[in-house]
Amino acid sequence: MSQSVRPFNTQIIGMSRPDNLIPQIIPAIGKINTADFRPGDRANVLTFGFASQTTARLGIFVAEKDGVERIVIMLLPATGRPDNVLICITQGFGQAAANLNPLGWHNPLSAPFANFALLKHVINRWGPQMLAAGRNQALFYILRAGGSNELGPFARDGAFLQFVLGEIASQTNNSFSFDSCEAFTFSSGIYEFNNFITASAGNVNYRALYAIDPVRSTFMAGSSASRRKHYASGTAGALVTGFEPMPSERWRNEDQYASQSRDVFQYLHNRCMPQYVLNLALSTS
Repeated sequence: MSQSVRPFNTQIIGMSRPDNLIPQIIPAIGKINTADFRPGDRANVLTFGFASQTTARLGIFVAEKDGVERIVIMLLPATGRPDNVLICITQGFGQAAANLNPLGWHNPLSAPFANFALLKHVINRWGPQMLAAGRNQALFYILRAGGSNELGPFARDGAFLQFVLGEIASQTNNSFSFDSCEAFTFSSGIYEFNNFITASAGNVNYRALYAIDPVRSTFMAGSSASRRKHYASGTAGALVTGFEPMPSERWRNEDQYASQSRDVFQYLHNRCMPQYVLNLALSTS
């Protein structure tokens, strides 16, 4: 068996540093005002505020096991040493193959594909929400690749996850620790997320798990995590007991609410839930 981790900043963003972490501007985002949020009350209309533009540290790496590679993107606050790692398992990418094929997503190291995910998911979506929660936390983002097993060696190998976290910590001058971890998924990612969590629960200590609008209102797999939160918009699955209800009527104050009458699924599932709910989950834990 072979396994390794190597820096990949130069190949994707054209620069490097001795600690393998590059300064990165993170845009301002809208966020749900937690002071006005009443859990479990679907009649509670959300109010919104803003998180200002900030900076962070970014590191891109290639994790390999037995010749199978996946890019991992780390995002850390601009200063300090995070003592918790937030692991992201995105939605399945196969459903967007028509858009991803031109980016070469069947090649795990495709630079156009990596830059697409870096900008859309890490810099403009999940990263800003994590940072805006004001926690001492680092984001660990696994970039999927085309094929029957999009997560590659991470899918069911907790020991490999532990190895990669340790190697990245070492290669960034111990910029973070992972004694405590959290993890989240969105939409169709719930299926692989459940396998991933089950396989890795004995290798990392999960403090909290979050499921954002999982398809068919699928519950997260059993885990010793002390905090488990499920959120549903009602467009990807029913508003069942055990899920925080986030239906259309709660979003009345959101900037693009007026457009939702044309395509409620697009508005709630593809815009509101991934754009706001991770920050809500982290800010109310």
